[in-house]
Amino acid sequence: MQIKKEYTREQIIIVAKRIFLKKGFSKTSMRDIAKGAGIGVSNLYNYFVSKDELFRHIVMPLMMELEKMMLEHHDLRDQEQFRRYASGESDELLIEHVQSYMRLISNYRDELKLILYQAQGSSLETFIDEYTERCTQQVLQFMNVFKSRYPNYCAIHTTFTYHIHLVWMFNFISEVIKHQLDPQELKNAIEDYIQFEFAGWRAVMNKH
Repeated sequence: MQIKKEYTREQIIIVAKRIFLKKGFSKTSMRDIAKGAGIGVSNLYNYFVSKDELFRHIVMPLMMELEKMMLEHHDLRDQEQFRRYASGESDELLIEHVQSYMRLISNYRDELKLILYQAQGSSLETFIDEYTERCTQQVLQFMNVFKSRYPNYCAIHTTFTYHIHLVWMFNFISEVIKHQLDPQELKNAIEDYIQFEFAGWRAVMNKH
């Protein structure tokens, strides 16, 4: 019986994800999902109390990955790596960012489509804006601490500049997932984007 319940739960998630991708959150009904999963609507509520809970469950792995990226990319405890990049001593940071973006887009393409295009009407319809704001504050804190530790380097103190940088990141991701790039094309696109972005950071930080 437990195996059957787990199988049914997985079927619900698979079907819901497919329908959400096709119709969007607001135009998808629990009846649509129940029909696709081959169960009654009342039974569906035994697994997920609402459509919103089901939607959030599907995109939760993506949200956790984005949270992880935000913390890892702007870790206040490890700024030496950022300094080495700024000084031209090492491109290790650039390589790590390429790998992070590859993992994000390769593993969570469908979830990115849901959160970027199909979340209207859900509790996550403003998630990107909220994440952008939180990440902006994280970057600002990171750069302020960096400036205090390494006063020979410049730092942008305009919050809006960091905000635009993060908006640009999601615009890049949005365009990438619209196109069916093969793995090598995807890697090339991410490398070009990261190199272009990081070259700008290096130029600003070494401005005197």
